[in-house]
Amino acid sequence: MFESIIIDTDLGSSTDDVATICMAYSYMRQGRAKLLGIVVDRIGEQNAVFADVLNTYFGFPDIPIGLCRNGVENPQIFTDYAHIAEKKRADGSPLFARSQTIFEDDYKVYRKILASQPDNSVTVLSIGFLTSLANLLTSSPDEYSQLDGVSLVAKKIKRIIVMGGKFDEADKTGEYNIMQSGRFARVFFDLLPKEIPVSYSPEAVGNALYWTKTEILQTMAHIDVHPLKQIYLDCPEDPYQRMWDPLTIIQAVEGDDYFSWSPQGTVTLQKDFTLTFSSCRSGISRYQKGGTEEQQRCWMKMIENTF
Repeated sequence: MFESIIIDTDLGSSTDDVATICMAYSYMRQGRAKLLGIVVDRIGEQNAVFADVLNTYFGFPDIPIGLCRNGVENPQIFTDYAHIAEKKRADGSPLFARSQTIFEDDYKVYRKILASQPDNSVTVLSIGFLTSLANLLTSSPDEYSQLDGVSLVAKKIKRIIVMGGKFDEADKTGEYNIMQSGRFARVFFDLLPKEIPVSYSPEAVGNALYWTKTEILQTMAHIDVHPLKQIYLDCPEDPYQRMWDPLTIIQAVEGDDYFSWSPQGTVTLQKDFTLTFSSCRSGISRYQKGGTEEQQRCWMKMIENTF
């Protein structure tokens, strides 16, 4: 399976976003995917800079990076690591090289990439807020396409895989990515063309994937300098961090057979920004179910083998 992918990420807070992007580079080297672009849906230039560090470090300096400038103000940060992009060596030279210095707005990068792709060909991994997708959907025709945002999405996007939702849990407080998105999530659910399949990787599924600081440093002990390793060397470990986001790219590239699934149905955003799922044969949404121990070991092995 070969996938053309855009990663839409709230980079700069949780390390599972970094792991997902690293997996994308690995799949590119295997000839199994093409990372068309990274859209950083968390406000802050330093977050886009970190994406540039990743692209440059892994040898893909020309992958476009878009930055959200109309989004969630002052969202919670769990691990504050974006500053590592500016880290210096003992001699004062940069630890990590850079390639890009100017970042276009998120929706502009989306529009430029989508306009250049074949129809119905792009998979979007939404592993952060829904801000940038909302900005894309409300965008107007421009130099990249004469289509408005909704029409461009309908024409070019094949499917969206969202890390978010709490569908099988008694906890109805809502999932972080959706709740933080607020009014942008409402735009996404109101304007997304109904013919685009959306699948969800709920928080509960990734909760089983705890990759500890000790394990990460052991896995990368043979690597002198690495962006993810540096995060765990410099920042306190978040004991609640799990590898939620990589499940989206595993599904996209490895395929559906690595997961158990809900029935087909529809997902509705409620007034309190929680999501509800209704099973129906005509629905084109679904969500990953909690994995068996064997599935969980398989997922973790795929993540670990990236490094």
